[in-house]
Amino acid sequence: MVVFAIDLMIPSGGVLVGVTACFAFAAILVAFRDSTAAGVWMLIATMGAAPLMMWGFLEIWPRTPLGRRMTSPPPPAGEFVWADAAKSKDSHALIGAEGISLGEMIPSGLVQIDGQSYEAFSESGPIDAGKAVRVVRLDVGRLVVATIRVSKPKETPLSEGTGLDRPITDFNLDTLDS
Repeated sequence: MVVFAIDLMIPSGGVLVGVTACFAFAAILVAFRDSTAAGVWMLIATMGAAPLMMWGFLEIWPRTPLGRRMTSPPPPAGEFVWADAAKSKDSHALIGAEGISLGEMIPSGLVQIDGQSYEAFSESGPIDAGKAVRVVRLDVGRLVVATIRVSKPKETPLSEGTGLDRPITDFNLDTLDS
């Protein structure tokens, strides 16, 4: 019981709990070697101490300095946000905002919107780095983005100057039927 109490104060990753179990088993064996009655009483005492040790772990340990550091109280429900979309004062205001992907999104990654980087999830598969994206919705506080189809300015056709860009009437074809 003393070793178990020490485990409540010192984080051992359960090693001291295992040592406590070994000590309890050894105590039962030694008691049975002395007499059967002593062994039975030691077994009953050990079985009675196990629930007390669990109660101590669940009730007393969270109140210890170590327990308070390791188990922090949950934040109030109104302030809870799952992802870093909370960097924005109103994360719902980011819906519809446009930005660029900072790296490959397979399917999640970082996007930059108004100079601020956010964790985001691609709605429609992988997105290459540097692609324009738009926030379409929030999903558990994480931004869901889709690529923006950017229309390029009309370039000159490859056929320009080759004669293939002329109307068909310029070719003096009487008919296409043979």
